[in-house]
Amino acid sequence: MNIAVKGLFLTLFFSLVSAALANERIGDFALLDDQGKFHQLSYYGDYRAVAVLISGLSSEVDQEQLSAFAAAAKAHSDNVVFWVLNPNPSTDRVAARAALDNQQVDLPVLMDESQLVAKNLSAKAYGEVLVLNPRTVTLMHRTNTADLIDVLMTVTGGLTQASAQLASAAVTGEEIPYQSVGPVSYNDDIVPILERNCVSCHHEGAIAPWSMSSHAMVMGWSPMMKEVVMTKRMPPGQIDPHVGMPIKDVAGLTVAERQKLIQWIDQGSPRGEGPDLLTALEFDDPEFSLGEPDIVLDVTPQAIPATGVIDYRYVPVELNLDKDVWVSGIEFLPGDRQVLHHVITYLQSPADKTENDGRNDDGTGLGIGGFAPGRQPDAFQDNSGRLIPAGSNLLLQMHYTTSGRETVDATRIGIFLHDEPPKYVMSGGVAGQRRFMIPPGAKEHRLRGEELIERDAYLYEMMPHMHFRGVAMSLEMFSPETGRKEMLSQASNWTAAWNHSHTYEEGYQPLVPAGATLIISAWHDNTENNPMNPDPDQWVGAGQRTTDEMSHAWIAVTHLDEAGYEKLLVEREERDQRSLAGSDD
Repeated sequence: MNIAVKGLFLTLFFSLVSAALANERIGDFALLDDQGKFHQLSYYGDYRAVAVLISGLSSEVDQEQLSAFAAAAKAHSDNVVFWVLNPNPSTDRVAARAALDNQQVDLPVLMDESQLVAKNLSAKAYGEVLVLNPRTVTLMHRTNTADLIDVLMTVTGGLTQASAQLASAAVTGEEIPYQSVGPVSYNDDIVPILERNCVSCHHEGAIAPWSMSSHAMVMGWSPMMKEVVMTKRMPPGQIDPHVGMPIKDVAGLTVAERQKLIQWIDQGSPRGEGPDLLTALEFDDPEFSLGEPDIVLDVTPQAIPATGVIDYRYVPVELNLDKDVWVSGIEFLPGDRQVLHHVITYLQSPADKTENDGRNDDGTGLGIGGFAPGRQPDAFQDNSGRLIPAGSNLLLQMHYTTSGRETVDATRIGIFLHDEPPKYVMSGGVAGQRRFMIPPGAKEHRLRGEELIERDAYLYEMMPHMHFRGVAMSLEMFSPETGRKEMLSQASNWTAAWNHSHTYEEGYQPLVPAGATLIISAWHDNTENNPMNPDPDQWVGAGQRTTDEMSHAWIAVTHLDEAGYEKLLVEREERDQRSLAGSDD
């Protein structure tokens, strides 16, 4: 065989190898990195490839491979995304960042605590490099750090396909010590996982689009279940529990639950022996999840057309209160969830009825709660509440979107009251950026807003709010006394489908001294890679329509007097000292 023919043969051979590799579908996945930033493979479809270094970040070999990987990143950062994937459960976020700082490498470390992504990629050893196609969510090459630059030249068109032979280069790193999940039983393991995390929404008459009523139903949906778990769409938890102050009832599967569920699905979702315990679950859903309200309000029914843009509606609701009352909670029951985008309550005192209806010029005002898709009922702590003075009424800002059919929304509101005045007074408002423009094609467009806190207080909850382009939001506090910023919360995986209120754990609510500033940072994606984006070619400004954008958080604060603030401050300091000493007594 002459050289020309041999060269042609090798080119064709390795082209076939490369094509085979390119057809190896791995599926989409998402992880948080060591800084809490959300990364999803398909989200980077505007790049030629995503290069992933599998690293334990704990040995000298890991450090050497990291340096070589960083060199490749410098050469191809314009058209390739570079990630370090850490499936080593003994290396936490702090250790991961320290390992990169030691090498002066500025790359994200994706934390694969469950090892599910590494397993799904069939990674065998630390030091492997996988070159992925984010548009087709497929594996293009499996290589090592020494040969990565040549492989990337192939991927980006700089070399012939014959360079695909480098895809089989050996990896000499330590074998990945995968955790053993053990046998997984449908009745013993899977049903309890579904009951704790899923079935409250996925049952007949509940909010989810299908019911987990039997093994057959779950088995039929199991491929979709794997996808939404691997991409962190479900359960719909947006807050990062590793950033800021502790949050109550953070949604999400534990590491062990994710491992068991995915293993069971990968094994074909076997039924096993015995009765189907999922069919035995019963649900007695009360009309109001918080119990029997003290006040039930029937909002005037709203006729909604099939199509078109609907202006905000302001609907008055009479309370007929002859005495002051203290609100301990509020719950909204939408009449038609498909069309009701949000409800904001404005509290109208008798004077407000003749002064702008209780609203400020920017559309904000003091209220007692609200509704948005995915938002839980407001249930305040036992020692705090909101005052409604006698003679006051409510004004509801109601935002509707059309659904292609005519309908009538008849929303109901349940208000829950304290028997006695609570110790602390709660209030709320909007903090964030109210005027802005987002250019077309902007991928990580950051908006920033500030809110001065004029009285000592602690934060009770925060609820990020954006529209279709919003993807993440953080809440920080700047204290003029210390000159420092403190991260309080970060919603890393935000979507307009779920407007969660995030309530801080009792005893860990952020203390905010008078004169401090709350800083809201929001990130928007106005590209075609954002599946929620209605039109990536448009400039997007602040506005009330769903196709406009917003960039704010609804903040609830509990005001404190000076003595109350100092008391809580001392209690926190004493608790922290006990914790450092190894005692919680």
